[in-house]
Amino acid sequence: MYKLNFNHLYYFLIIAKEGSIVKASKKLNMTQPALSHQLKLLELDLGKKLFDRVGKRLVINSDGEAVKEYSSKIFRQSEEMIQSLKSDSVDYLKIIKVGVVPWVSKDQTYDFIKTMIFSQHIRVEVYQKDLDSLIKDIQNNRLDLVLCDSPYSGRSKKLQGHRLNLDPIYCVSANKNGFNGSFPKNINGKKMINYSEACMMADKIYDFTRAHKLELQTVGAFTDSSLIRVTIEKGGVIGFLPKSVVKQSLKSKSLVKIGELKTLKFSLWAITRKDYKKDSIVANLIKKNKPGLPS
Repeated sequence: MYKLNFNHLYYFLIIAKEGSIVKASKKLNMTQPALSHQLKLLELDLGKKLFDRVGKRLVINSDGEAVKEYSSKIFRQSEEMIQSLKSDSVDYLKIIKVGVVPWVSKDQTYDFIKTMIFSQHIRVEVYQKDLDSLIKDIQNNRLDLVLCDSPYSGRSKKLQGHRLNLDPIYCVSANKNGFNGSFPKNINGKKMINYSEACMMADKIYDFTRAHKLELQTVGAFTDSSLIRVTIEKGGVIGFLPKSVVKQSLKSKSLVKIGELKTLKFSLWAITRKDYKKDSIVANLIKKNKPGLPS
């Protein structure tokens, strides 16, 4: 059986992730010549060049992409093996890695992963990043699925989106003082905290205010829905948040509901690889959280 040097494979993976020998050498605490030599040894072993040199830059080629995908799987499985052995259990331990954009609420994330938290056979890991970074991670097998607020619209034929649920959107404030009249006219001219442009919610709120000819003063734009909620609770501003984000605040009366965006909903989506059914845990998660709506 051919013996592959896993150190060489690991060094290659770091170079591919960092995008250059210089950055990878700093992360690995190695000299650039030593790291370049390790890469050359791997290429000699495989009989393939993994990078093309474009000017002074290294650009990963199609063979490199294939090795990157396989090596990501190898190190994921190695991690699962080590964790399984460390668990002192005869049961197999499966690690499920979930990526979440910051504007998906903590409650929505918890509701999605809670069955895994209480399973003795699964360890769930949650990573919060911007959507572009999460898409790259799932393409490279560093994640099993991504939770976000929009369907997958990228070019990769390896990924697909699944709509999980629809959440009502409420307009909320710390109190009802100064909101005379009917919604949404009673919020015209108010100060508001909005989602950042990266969020689909920002577009929905813009469409709503434009349709009703409202002029609102945006005094802040955040990616974190929890930060938006806390800021509104402090008083002086309004905001538009999914029901799941504000339900406890409404119950405790730290927020009050001014109105609801009847025609607009917050959509929760999961993005997976198209072969997600090969992993029974991911497949069951999608099935359990999918409300029977077309994805």
